[in-house]
Amino acid sequence: MRLSILMFLAFVPGLVAADAPSAPVPLEHFIQPNDFDMLRISPDGEHYAVSVPYGDRTALAVLRARDLKQTAFVTFARDAHVSGFVWVNPRQIVYSVASQGGRLAAPRETGYLYRVNADGSGAQPVNAKVRMWLADELRDDDDRILVGYVDSWGSGVGKVRLDTGEIDYISTRSPLSGTDVYFDHAGELRLVSGYWNREHTPRLYLKKGGVEWHHVNVQERTGDSVDVLGFSADNRLAYLAVGRGSGTVGLETLDLETHVRAPLLEGQRVDLNSVLRSPVDGGVILARYLDGKPKLLPVRPEDRFTRELLKLERAFPDAYVQPTSYTRDGGKGVYLVSSDVNSGDFYLVDHQAGKAALIASRNTRLDPERMATMRPFRFKARDGEEIEGFLTVPRSAGGEPAPMVVMPHGGPKGIFDIWGFDQDVQILASRGYAVLQVNFRGSGNYGRRFRELGNGEWGGKMQDDVTDATHWALAQGVAAPGRICIYGASYGAYSAMMGLVREPGLYACGIGNVGVYDLPRMYREDAWGTYYSREYIDTMFGDMDRKARSPVNRAAEIKVPVLLGAGEMDSIAPVAHTRDMHKALSKAGREVEMVTYPGEAHGYALAKNELDWQRRVLALLDRTIGRPGKPAAPSP
Repeated sequence: MRLSILMFLAFVPGLVAADAPSAPVPLEHFIQPNDFDMLRISPDGEHYAVSVPYGDRTALAVLRARDLKQTAFVTFARDAHVSGFVWVNPRQIVYSVASQGGRLAAPRETGYLYRVNADGSGAQPVNAKVRMWLADELRDDDDRILVGYVDSWGSGVGKVRLDTGEIDYISTRSPLSGTDVYFDHAGELRLVSGYWNREHTPRLYLKKGGVEWHHVNVQERTGDSVDVLGFSADNRLAYLAVGRGSGTVGLETLDLETHVRAPLLEGQRVDLNSVLRSPVDGGVILARYLDGKPKLLPVRPEDRFTRELLKLERAFPDAYVQPTSYTRDGGKGVYLVSSDVNSGDFYLVDHQAGKAALIASRNTRLDPERMATMRPFRFKARDGEEIEGFLTVPRSAGGEPAPMVVMPHGGPKGIFDIWGFDQDVQILASRGYAVLQVNFRGSGNYGRRFRELGNGEWGGKMQDDVTDATHWALAQGVAAPGRICIYGASYGAYSAMMGLVREPGLYACGIGNVGVYDLPRMYREDAWGTYYSREYIDTMFGDMDRKARSPVNRAAEIKVPVLLGAGEMDSIAPVAHTRDMHKALSKAGREVEMVTYPGEAHGYALAKNELDWQRRVLALLDRTIGRPGKPAAPSP
């Protein structure tokens, strides 16, 4: 039995009884929120803080570690989510709150920080008058935190007293606008990144004592993208994620005394994803790459926490092992272990005793033993470009070709599918469908050259990659010929409709969720804002014929059933795109179903709407490619 913190939280309603092992996992089990999302241990090891999603909001709870008894609970109104939290000392948590316009939309921070004591007292804004965000919890200062702020005078950095909210302002005197600032472990400002005039790529400056600044990188001159990731334990080195030329992003060091940059980890097949830090001194110790499955490469091999993390990675093969928090002395740590079949388990590791114990599982309704495994694959597209993807085969397939759903991701530029637990994929696999995900050209994670190969290729070579991946799955004997549908959200919805236009014999149905289908309309709506938004969309679209690449103008070429869905409050992919696509298909005499959800935005926040949408998706798939004995559509 998977252990759930919900067993101890009386305020969460509606626990669902486990389903019988022989029956399909109920659809509702996938739709309902996790029991909780994140768990962090206090610096003294006495408490856990957990974020708990339920309904249309996310709460924060504090539990006593020895018996998981609740000691504090805070929540907000509808659509307000505790988006991040950190223990700033053994007795206090600071957290941020965001609103989210749909499951697929990025959360929008309110701009205020809040605090609460472990016993539930003192729940209030850190400073109710100033919008701010946490820059550093200042591990050696229990009374203050380092924040970035915006007020009527502009933006800056300061140290805020937790008891009064008073800000001790720090002068950065940055030579740049839109500045990001980076402080070392001693709280000293060392680097700033920002823009000069109308540049659309940032500069990085190093502070040379006093108010003098030294150029580290000017991207418009060097072509290198440079981001600051952290510092060494002795504050001598800064660690940089560097995308040099057209290659993948690697790890470099910057000597803060000599200003010399040196490659550390470069030439990997994929981009550097993130770094991990020591819980004791804060220094960077490991780098993570998402190369098919995740892998860790040591930066400080001699560090004891490097050894511990690599040991845990070996103990949990084929999984992400992510530290969430440690006690102040580093003696105990909480680790989130997740995978393609496991939405996540939290373990308490006693590093001194060399023992690990399960604290709780993120979602007790989704048994890993009943989920379908996801495997990475690579193939050559028609022009020889290497493309990576992920294939999930239902447990019921038994080695035979299965009906398959092709799922191009959203974005598209810089976004990419990863190996790991995916709710939508597991829903389809639980109903007997294989799922094919493709990181077509233009996707992130494979270097600048690959990302920029997508420029001007909406409905062109990006679509060819999806088609070629589909043929690859047929050649591998994974997909049942004539029993393939294409389904995507956002840009993925556009790709689904263009797939039907360009490959009339390949797909038996198409599904578009919160999609864009009219590129001239999208250009008018998205390029009007700023110099940077016009620059971005001009680069992404290039000189292609936007009208000819718009499925709304080619609806008559679609020959198979279509399902369209949208949120009526969507500002990312306005509902007008979906209504116009529906109108064009209907006018052409095609079979099309449309559903729009009032009050929803880019994805569906309310469980009842998400459940309704998933049922419509499965109904179309079952009718077109899934029903046993159904005559197959024409083979490609």
